[in-house]
Amino acid sequence: MPQRPEAFIIIAQQEWQLNLGSNARNLAVEFSKKNAVLYVNPAMDIKSIILQIKTVHGRNRLKLALGLGENTLKISETLWVHTPQAISFSINWLKQISLYNFLNERNSKGFFKSLKKAINQLGWKNEKCVVFNDSQMFTGLYIKKYLQPLLSFYYIRDNLTEHPYFKFHGSRIEPQTIELADAVFTNSAYLAEYARTYNDNSLDIGQGCETERYEANYVHSEPSDLAPIPHPRIGYVGFLTGERLDINLLEQLALANNEWQIVLIGPEEVMFQQSNLHNLKNVHFLGSKVPNHLPSYIQHLDVCINPQLINALTIGNYPRKIDEYLAMGKQTVATDTSAMKMFLPHVELAIGVSGYEKAIANALLPQNVLEREASITCAKSHTWEACVEKIYSIQYQLLNTDMGDIQV
Repeated sequence: MPQRPEAFIIIAQQEWQLNLGSNARNLAVEFSKKNAVLYVNPAMDIKSIILQIKTVHGRNRLKLALGLGENTLKISETLWVHTPQAISFSINWLKQISLYNFLNERNSKGFFKSLKKAINQLGWKNEKCVVFNDSQMFTGLYIKKYLQPLLSFYYIRDNLTEHPYFKFHGSRIEPQTIELADAVFTNSAYLAEYARTYNDNSLDIGQGCETERYEANYVHSEPSDLAPIPHPRIGYVGFLTGERLDINLLEQLALANNEWQIVLIGPEEVMFQQSNLHNLKNVHFLGSKVPNHLPSYIQHLDVCINPQLINALTIGNYPRKIDEYLAMGKQTVATDTSAMKMFLPHVELAIGVSGYEKAIANALLPQNVLEREASITCAKSHTWEACVEKIYSIQYQLLNTDMGDIQV
């Protein structure tokens, strides 16, 4: 009889309570349709306590870290969220590797002690659970030592080892964590190729998108802050960060094409706030929007863009916003990266100012109805259900066949 896990344990990077869009949260909900699921928040560390102690959220998190409250909450009939009764040392600044390794293991030991307690309270056995680790590379190094689950999966959705926070210790620890995993799942071919360097059982499972709210054929009212902006509107929707987006490209496009209105929708970090874009009359910053309002903004843009920089952080990144653009039936232009090629022929890919100018000019031409429908169909096919089915397939093979027979 085929083996089945008792539950899925999701070791997450983001707290459930913050309700931020995250792959781990979406996957937890999808897993819970067929399995019991425990979503595990990251442990609180000393630095976070100091920074957040004056906030209600910070004080509540500290109480849970000290065991003064309900650490495991039921979200639905098959989904629970656990906040560890543990306080971690803030150690990422340490450059002395042996000391870092000692304290990292100590942090991990406390994390898994709390997690095992939660698993026991739910009446499960950790050796019958599958762990799905959302890029918690440092904690993940000790999953098999301190939890000993039925299977341990590692998930990569971003090239985190190129981020300054992760680079020093992550570049040496993540390969070890990948190697120890029973299988590795990624959301792009680029990241799967990277993972395969350390673990043959590495698979690109694609990316899900909540396209339910993005319905191209539903007529949305034009937002009041977008309405005064003339056409053609060339728009970007998402977090505005200079680490990932090409500010210089946007500035050059705006300066060379006065008739184009560059519309930027989303929160800004400091590089955008201080950029010359704020001094250009045909560049419009509309700020953050409630997620449910985004379809109305996208619908009333003429062309949607994703002007990524090409660097180690972005080259393997799966841009979820492309699915949102396409689901709304919008003409889309994006920087030509390996991760973007999967969207061909539904997007225009470009490099540099001249490439973007040509691609945007093509995208402004009247849209073919059949091509529009094909774009919508492409976006709608990228579901969390499809991602999870690929995970289940590998899980079944690992549990019911010889390791040598795994097909990735």
